[in-house]
Formats: sequence, C-alpha cells, structure tokens
Amino acid sequence: MNYFDLPKIDLHCHLDGSVRPETIIELAKQQNISLPTEDIEQVRELMIAPETCPNLDEYLKRFELPLSVMQSAEAIERISFEVFEDAAKENVKYLEVRFGPLLHQQRGLSG
Repeated sequence: MNYFDLPKIDLHCHLDGSVRPETIIELAKQQNISLPTEDIEQVRELMIAPETCPNLDEYLKRFELPLSVMQSAEAIERISFEVFEDAAKENVKYLEVRFGPLLHQQRGLSG
C-alpha cells in the first residue's frame, strides 16, 4: 500500500497555499498578470517557503503569487474545485479549507 491509498483528513488547508502552479500560469495569462516566470518548477519554488524560513514576512511572500490570480469569483471557484480534486486523488476523506476573504478584494470582490 502506498501513501496515496491511505485514508486521510486535512484539518487546516490554506486555499491560497494549495494552488496548482499550472493553474497560476493559466490564470495569469487569462487575467493579463505578469509573472516572474512561466516555468512550472520555478513557479512551484516561489510558492514553497524555505525549510529554514528566517521570518514571517519571508513565509508570507509565498502567498503573493497565488493571491495575485485569486481576485475573481471564477478563479476562486476553479482553485477550490482543484484543491478538492487533488485531495480526492490522495484519498482525503475530510478536508477543512480556509481562506481570507479580505485578501481577495483587489479587483472588486467584497468580503
């Protein structure tokens, strides 16, 4: 039995920390957002805090890229669907997802 076969629960999943790098690239193109790179692996690296993160500001920088494309209801809906889809593939039976509505108001959404 491998890891993906084991049933799991996730009690604290950040929506903005769970975006697929491919989705960030696609949404950025659709929304005319300039990214520092369109290389999937480099985007992934920009989303992962270093193992020895020196401070909270450095850690929070990892959310800037996902949040930049999460400013429309359609983008949030797509990302939410994909988070649950990815969890189902890993046999997650229960998933609690959190997000901060105030972080998604840069383009007209309300909290």
